[in-house]
Amino acid sequence: MNRLRLRPALLGALLVVLSGPATADRDATRAVAATTASTAQVRTRMSVTVPHADAELVVEGQAVPGSGLVREAETPPLQPGATYKYSIATKWQPNSYTWMTRTKTISFLAGEQIVVDLSVEDPSDRVRVVFVPTPQEVVAEMIKLAGVGPADVVYEPGCGDARITIAAVKAGAKKGVGIDIDPDRVAESRGLVKAAGLADRIEIRQGDALDIRDLSEATVVFLYMGDHFNLLIRPHLWRELKVGARVVSHRFTMGDWKPDRTVSLGPDDSYELHLWTVTEELKRRMERR
Repeated sequence: MNRLRLRPALLGALLVVLSGPATADRDATRAVAATTASTAQVRTRMSVTVPHADAELVVEGQAVPGSGLVREAETPPLQPGATYKYSIATKWQPNSYTWMTRTKTISFLAGEQIVVDLSVEDPSDRVRVVFVPTPQEVVAEMIKLAGVGPADVVYEPGCGDARITIAAVKAGAKKGVGIDIDPDRVAESRGLVKAAGLADRIEIRQGDALDIRDLSEATVVFLYMGDHFNLLIRPHLWRELKVGARVVSHRFTMGDWKPDRTVSLGPDDSYELHLWTVTEELKRRMERR
């Protein structure tokens, strides 16, 4: 049998001619596939635990329908390998007069599975409380329990119509500050302060009372905002109030911070008032945290 023998150089040239176009096609196919893979978008699935079965869930400003303690959600298509930040919020009503909001910002890689727990209390929680006016006889007793005098600066987070602040300044406090998140309540309070002739001694601020950044000038703080709010503002009171400052709360307590004194009044002792005093020991305990 005769065999065709080719010189190495000629064989190499022939291989280039024979395989060149096919190899180029394969390389082009691989490049297209790689480009397609890099641009194919993926979704991220998340499992979110909320505090109550009927809580609202909002992911990046979009309400997620459903109920139950664990909810499932899915992102729109995302770029694979990219990192995203999402805001996840839940809102619920632990009782008939309180709305709680808890928000968490999470970072994740597109396509990964996410588990988010919003059932745990957080210092960044926010509370809105339905306005319920304090009876005037309770207002008078709160001022008496606090021992308001001419050296006092009184603060009222969640002041409503500011009746407690107004009464405290009328009773002799040198200055009053009320804070409320509701613009209607703020307008009402300012009108009542002006009508009482106390606009030069009482300041009404609009905003979230939990965002008060400096309570150091307050010597008396009046509260009627609920147990949830009290626990959230408690660290601010401990950290910022000076030794000797007093806190008086209508009805609601402060967790394991036991009041120095509790007073009951009204028909069948239907109203309870609690008094706390900031002490050196409390300030030292706060510093050790």
